[in-house]
Amino acid sequence: MYQGAFGERLGRSFRISHPAVIEAETPRGTRLAATELQIDQPGHGVTNPMGEEDAYLVCLNLLEQKNHELWYNGRSVCSNSYPAGSIYILDLRCNPVTYIGGPLHSIYFYVPREALRASGTRPQAENAGDLVTPPWQCFQDSVIASIGQTLLPLFSRQESTHRKLVEHLLQGLCAYMAAEYGGTTRRANFAPSALAPWQQRTAMQMMRDRLFEGVSVGEMAEACGISVGGFLRGFKKDIGLSPHQWLLYRRLELALELMTDPGASLADIACSVGFSDQSHLSRIFTQKMGVTPRAWRKSLASNAPAMV
Repeated sequence: MYQGAFGERLGRSFRISHPAVIEAETPRGTRLAATELQIDQPGHGVTNPMGEEDAYLVCLNLLEQKNHELWYNGRSVCSNSYPAGSIYILDLRCNPVTYIGGPLHSIYFYVPREALRASGTRPQAENAGDLVTPPWQCFQDSVIASIGQTLLPLFSRQESTHRKLVEHLLQGLCAYMAAEYGGTTRRANFAPSALAPWQQRTAMQMMRDRLFEGVSVGEMAEACGISVGGFLRGFKKDIGLSPHQWLLYRRLELALELMTDPGASLADIACSVGFSDQSHLSRIFTQKMGVTPRAWRKSLASNAPAMV
């Protein structure tokens, strides 16, 4: 059985049983697929490892993702909010792991680099099969969105009469990705990053190291060698959040981990992760997660048997 990152295998990463999947093959026999994933409750947490392979996942967000973080090879590479209809790309060679904070409804297109290489105009080029989109960048693309919306009703109506349509759409997506975003294309679809990668890493690490007491914007700007205004604008442009919002999400992330212990009080958790008191934690938690901490704990307890 083919074990690419789609269908049941992708579902296991997100702890979703029997996700809807559509499969096809390229003319050369390379597997393509689209998996529909849905999570109704907030605070889902960190995905299980997806496994390393020579392929990409092209994600079409059908719902807004307000609290999302991505790790490559164990290191955080972005913490963004993604609007509904946006697309981002996961490189499966980098062992991606994601944090899902809110409800999710997305289509994940499984596209091996072998298929991209064969679809490109220069299949023997050194970077043939590569997609040049940075991992922190979400973007809008009407063609990818249209393919996803066309496939959406077919997940629940997988009839033999639709096989040719599915093949046409998935093969077309592969060819389109190779032409528009492939390593051999000259098209520049993305604005350059406002902060250098080392500046992003420096600021994030400073906030992680001082998660409880906090760190001033001036200190981070000085460490990055730029003005306070330039740092604030650059961080928000690249990450999609202000430094303060990013720090709040990290505190919430730690609070979520501690809240899985039913014996830990909310007051103690609030103080241990850097909030001033329990009411501060409850206010920020409800604002960001859409439910109160007590409601989230209750849903966690009721779902515990199904997660085993």
